[in-house]
Amino acid sequence: MKTSVLALTAAVTLALSAMCANAGEIIPVVTDDPGEGYNDPTAVAPVGGNPGTTRGEQRRIVAQFAADLWGAVLQSDVPVYVGAQFNPLGPNVLGSAGATFVFSDFAPGIQADTWYSSALADAIAGSDLNPGFTDIGSQFSSDFTFYYGLDGNTPAGQVNFLDVVMHEFGHGLGFQNFENEAAGTFLSGRKDIYSVFTYDNTAAKFWPAMTIAERQASALNYGKVVFTGASASAGAQAILGDRTAFKVTAPASIAGEYEYGTAGFGAPISPANFNGTVVIATDAADASGPSTTDGCSPITNGAAVAGKIALMDRGTCGFVIKVKNAQNAGAIGAIIADNAPGTPPPGLGGADPTITIPSIRVTLADGNTIKGKLPGVTVGLTVDPTKLQGADDAGRPRLFMPNPVQGGSSGSHYDTATFPNTLMEPAINSDLLSTLDIDITPNLLKDTGWTLNPGGGKIGDCDTGVPAVTNVGIIVGAHIQAYNNVCLTGAGNSRAKYMRCMNDHIQSLYADGLITRNQQVSARTCVARFLQP
Repeated sequence: MKTSVLALTAAVTLALSAMCANAGEIIPVVTDDPGEGYNDPTAVAPVGGNPGTTRGEQRRIVAQFAADLWGAVLQSDVPVYVGAQFNPLGPNVLGSAGATFVFSDFAPGIQADTWYSSALADAIAGSDLNPGFTDIGSQFSSDFTFYYGLDGNTPAGQVNFLDVVMHEFGHGLGFQNFENEAAGTFLSGRKDIYSVFTYDNTAAKFWPAMTIAERQASALNYGKVVFTGASASAGAQAILGDRTAFKVTAPASIAGEYEYGTAGFGAPISPANFNGTVVIATDAADASGPSTTDGCSPITNGAAVAGKIALMDRGTCGFVIKVKNAQNAGAIGAIIADNAPGTPPPGLGGADPTITIPSIRVTLADGNTIKGKLPGVTVGLTVDPTKLQGADDAGRPRLFMPNPVQGGSSGSHYDTATFPNTLMEPAINSDLLSTLDIDITPNLLKDTGWTLNPGGGKIGDCDTGVPAVTNVGIIVGAHIQAYNNVCLTGAGNSRAKYMRCMNDHIQSLYADGLITRNQQVSARTCVARFLQP
């Protein structure tokens, strides 16, 4: 068997160690210059369980915490080295990461003539296939205000850095394909293990069986491309909610289901609060917004909008301004139509606790369809308990396939339609809590070849009895294992301080109902045995 190796330059976009045998050891390798990024000397106060006292130290602690979480979830006898740095990455880009090398035909029993990411290939082979080089490259934005706590309590206006790191490390560990979606071509003409499970329901073909032209078309086939792995499908069926569809119910000529994006503010949409007649909301064309349908100024046809669902166009002002103006006019809901072509319709960002009505976003094409049949358009939501939100009718999780292609995002994420929101969607949602829950992310990695830790999180060699990872991605055991290193870091040379830190944390997990009484006792016993003289 001849092993093939290829170096990569593209990436997918968004300290003290006490590891246990068979767990993966993931080691961030900081490549920032002195005084910047992970080495930023700016003094800060400890926050959210992160004991670091400089910005750089807090960043390093979060990165190592994420590495320890993933290391507790995955099994490997080979350390995974992750290049880590901060850089300006441009508007709306939080981070990027991906494998630095890929390998094929490196061990018996694997898919022949198929690329595997470096970390996964090493784990399967049981040896470092490319010694002296990092397995994953990662970089994070120096332009965002991140929250560096480990508790998930992210303040408004900040982004949880742990969620971003967990997401990007997930890509580097193998949650990515090595296909150029725009060109329809595989890396060096060879399929990858991720794409082996990528299936187009319209074409009824897996990606490796497609022609280049068919893969190009599939990469734009939003909502119809899925990941077929048995573990990912089982996880989706266990955690995803009932499918909620946005429908035009009249007139019959345009009736049917339409894709939609949800809002991060206001009332969550439901069949009970989002149904009725659609009316275009009009406002003045002024300095707030140049269009009479952008909703950037107070609504001028309030009598027509009251008790109806207001339709407005995207542009100029923020979504919360538009929806608040519609609410002030008496609307019971709002639809924002995009002002540029493309699918899917993203969500509506922003924050305003005074907004109480629900709102959604639709594509430019669908907005024009609705406008073309006004007046007389009625809409509503329906819930189908026999189908899953973010999966196809067979229960297989959908992959993100926007039109146009988004390089570094298309294909290598779960779909934005997935609900509850998942770690590996193309955007970091505020309801994620990757310190304790990484949903169906490990399920997909298992399908590609990773072995998940079947045991409990460990403190040294002591098994706490708390599962490191469950079949639906709950990682409380991994969290305890990772937090052990945080307490070691904060305790310095004080065993008493370390024990107080760990026992207080274990108590909080018990108080929150995340571990049982027996698991609490077992974990505290492991703490007592650790660092014994």
